[in-house]
Amino acid sequence: MDAETKSPAGADAGKKMFFRRRKSCPFSGPNAPVIDWKDPKGLGRFISERGKMMPSRITNVSQKKQRALATAIKRARFMALMPYVRVEMEPRAYTPRDRDSGRDSYTPRDRSDAGQRERG
Repeated sequence: MDAETKSPAGADAGKKMFFRRRKSCPFSGPNAPVIDWKDPKGLGRFISERGKMMPSRITNVSQKKQRALATAIKRARFMALMPYVRVEMEPRAYTPRDRDSGRDSYTPRDRSDAGQRERG
């Protein structure tokens, strides 16, 4: 091979290497909290603002502990210790149904007089 085709040995010498600290699972190691479905405050750290479970790539929980965490969250939801969905009680200006129909509000028609209108 020619010297021109090889990459120069000092090509990376001018660039500063980026050091990324390896993240560890919050449930492993000494003094680590135990995953328990009866602790909604501890499980709340792993739920998003909308009430969804956070993925392990964000929370850095290992695969084995992530499965146990998901089971604990589901059990806490079933036992009504945690909400399934977090809903904001902010009033909406309009609903999609109102926008599509062109009406201000949705009013269902009475079925009893619908047949009389068609005949009359």
